[in-house]
Amino acid sequence: MSVINEFKEAIEIQQTKDDESFDEQIKLPLDERVAKGVTMDNLKVVFGFFDGAPNPYCPELDYPYQFIKSAKIYCDNNISKFREGGQVILSNGNNAFKMEIIEDTVDNFILAPNKYDVKECYIDSEDYNQNHWEINVVKTSITLKLLSATAGNLENDNIRRNNIELLLAGKLGNSSSSTFQYTSLNTSQNTAVEKAICSPKFHLIQGPPGTGKTETIAHIAKLLVESGKKVFVSAPTHTAINNCLSAIAKKVRDKTKVVKIGEKYQAAEIIDNQYLTRFPRLPLEKYRNNPYVSQGGIIIGGTPYCMCYPASKRLNNWEFDVALIDEAAQMSIPLAVSVMSKTNKFIFVGDHQQLDPIMPSGTGISMFSESIFSRLVRLYPNEKTLLNISYRLNEKLIRIPNALFYNNELTSGIALNGSNKHIESECYSEVINHQDSKVLYLHHEFDSKGRSPYEADIVAEIVNDLLSDGIEFKNIGILTPYRAQVREIKKALNTTIGDLDMENSESLFIDTVDRMQGQERDYIIYSMANSNPLESKRRLDFFYSPNRLNVAITRGIKKCIVIANYKVFDIIDEELAELPEFNKLKPSLDIFKAYYRLSTKVEEEVEEEEW
Repeated sequence: MSVINEFKEAIEIQQTKDDESFDEQIKLPLDERVAKGVTMDNLKVVFGFFDGAPNPYCPELDYPYQFIKSAKIYCDNNISKFREGGQVILSNGNNAFKMEIIEDTVDNFILAPNKYDVKECYIDSEDYNQNHWEINVVKTSITLKLLSATAGNLENDNIRRNNIELLLAGKLGNSSSSTFQYTSLNTSQNTAVEKAICSPKFHLIQGPPGTGKTETIAHIAKLLVESGKKVFVSAPTHTAINNCLSAIAKKVRDKTKVVKIGEKYQAAEIIDNQYLTRFPRLPLEKYRNNPYVSQGGIIIGGTPYCMCYPASKRLNNWEFDVALIDEAAQMSIPLAVSVMSKTNKFIFVGDHQQLDPIMPSGTGISMFSESIFSRLVRLYPNEKTLLNISYRLNEKLIRIPNALFYNNELTSGIALNGSNKHIESECYSEVINHQDSKVLYLHHEFDSKGRSPYEADIVAEIVNDLLSDGIEFKNIGILTPYRAQVREIKKALNTTIGDLDMENSESLFIDTVDRMQGQERDYIIYSMANSNPLESKRRLDFFYSPNRLNVAITRGIKKCIVIANYKVFDIIDEELAELPEFNKLKPSLDIFKAYYRLSTKVEEEVEEEEW
């Protein structure tokens, strides 16, 4: 099958799967939708309003009708999967408004309509019912529309289409006679820079945790822009793009040469960077002769959808010399094709031992069988440079992930100094102060799957001990596989240490593992939050994901504490072995068994029952 036909089939399958999933969810009874986290009900809403029409596309309204500027949502028990940046429908039977989540806190959401949907978002500002509102997921076909534009572009571009087809088939020649030496970084990073610059078509850089992947990207980008190249920096998320651009901007130190494309709420990591310019969009016709941006070498960061013009207008008519794709192991092949459709050379940076992209399963389409990075590493093993010195993980922290995921090819670039600070603790001193920097704490409480109040209380007590001993919020990271457990932990922390919304707690990281990739903290606490894995058979591959485990246990700089019910490991060779899908799961389960075997374990004391 040609790449263009497979691409078209893939995006149509993706849309069909998304539609089917939406239809299945929306047909469920209300309580089941709430339990699944795709609906919130019985909400209190307080609207904020614009003084007049928010933009020229909005009609004039007769007071007391006003356009909605924001909606503050109050709820008693938020267990939803919604997060900042997501689109939702806010409704109460009489009204339905399409909005985006601007802020997600412990107790409430802040929603706001975007500038296109705001014209439909108005209400009687003096007489509306604040109670009995509902939030639901949005059915959309925007991804299909955007990627269909890429398909059309490739049909009219034989050269790029052929290059992409050869690349994905493992047949694209990439030999170079150029010689270039770089000496500013360590040996493996210098090699990565040299090959990225000299390779005529593409290069692959594997960056395990803490090995300076972003720093290496920044050096590559600086060299490219200094040589007059137009460089597109992309990744699966705005956070990853922003982190890249922030490092690049600090190297380039010229705001006319580093640009981020996106809305305000997508710029949290770069909003104060003085060496970077932000635009919601920058089509080629508005770029030319623009005095605020370089007309020579330039680096522009945006999501892959920016390349899907004319369906997307953000970078309409742009073509780039080089694409720098970060977190490429989390990028699906169709999204990567969109980036490649408007660039001549590709530098993929990622780690296929960390999180994979979320893709439809069981489709039979090779574009959904693996990430772009996994595909290319498999096809071109000799075109990959491994960054092999970790500046995050000390010798104790690197031991297990090195053995499980990196064939013991990594070395630690930091000393153990300061990793064994004694923390005063009444309940969990053995865990917090263990001489090993990586500890697995096993308990015997069977409370729920996907949400464990018991583990949340343990987390809260450990965090309270850390804070009481002078550890700052910004040095603590709390992870879990499940969104519901994030909220459970926030509630436990509120009970144990007070209001988490106070200003000095904003830097405390509490989120899913998937949101933590690429970040680090001195102290990491990972709550597995599943004492009944067998009850969630449909998600066993999610829970027993080696890549997710790898990310979780490689975020810590001084200490990593994993909290789990003992049954998580105890059932691997017993109950799980009886499942029909055991053979498919076995490679992943073997990693968890090896992790358990290699771990330093502290087991909760179990009181004997009195008869």
